[in-house]
Amino acid sequence: MFEFFLGLVFLGILAGLLSGFFGIGSGVILVPAYVFLFNLLDLPPEIIPILATGTSMTTMAITIPMAAYIHFKNNNVELEIVKKMFWMAFAMTLFGRYVALFIESSTLQIIIAVSLMLAALQIAFDFSPKSKNLHKSSLELIFVAGLLGLVTSFVGIGGGILMVPYFLYKGLDPHKAIGTSSLMGFALAVSGALGALLFAPIASKDIEFFVGSAFVPAVMITGLSSIYFAKLGANLSAKTDSSYLKLAFSVLIMIAASRVFYITFV
Repeated sequence: MFEFFLGLVFLGILAGLLSGFFGIGSGVILVPAYVFLFNLLDLPPEIIPILATGTSMTTMAITIPMAAYIHFKNNNVELEIVKKMFWMAFAMTLFGRYVALFIESSTLQIIIAVSLMLAALQIAFDFSPKSKNLHKSSLELIFVAGLLGLVTSFVGIGGGILMVPYFLYKGLDPHKAIGTSSLMGFALAVSGALGALLFAPIASKDIEFFVGSAFVPAVMITGLSSIYFAKLGANLSAKTDSSYLKLAFSVLIMIAASRVFYITFV
């Protein structure tokens, strides 16, 4: 029992640092960790993916707010962009949690892995146009918000690992891209957490300590232990050179993509 508690505390520390530093929800480490945990708990294998993603989204609703606040306090959030994307992202993430109950995940995992790899290459080698204007493309922002909401709800991530590359591509500097992604990630996480609590496989209703598709002990221990480290990660991000941020983020995305390929084909 102590090892279980300690493992979740360590997971929370790592999730908080990643969330704050990179502006992501940290689902890239939460989902595989929860899959491992639920296998150890001998839960029905056919419902483990939906439980892992639901628990991940609910944990992020606790992890992200502190990081988002610090980024906002450091003046690294483009509120104009958030206002255009927030409600569509919220609505589509909630809808996506319902749809996820009926989705075969293997094809989606391949699509996500390929997308992550392309995003990592774009960041690392800066394949971007010379002139960009993110602020005037309201329809594009709304469309992207909806698409991100669906994708993140299916795979249980906070969206930052896709949003940050998009914001970088459209011209935001790395600090602004990370800060704006962090606040948007809060919308995705809260909506995903609501969806996780409302929508769950029937088989999970008889499993102890689950509310919807969220495992309450993991959410509380991991989420609460992440709060301070999310603040620390956000402050470190603000003091880090932009070029190092871009390189570190591209490496993180490649690792995430490799993980998705591994769990899909191995």
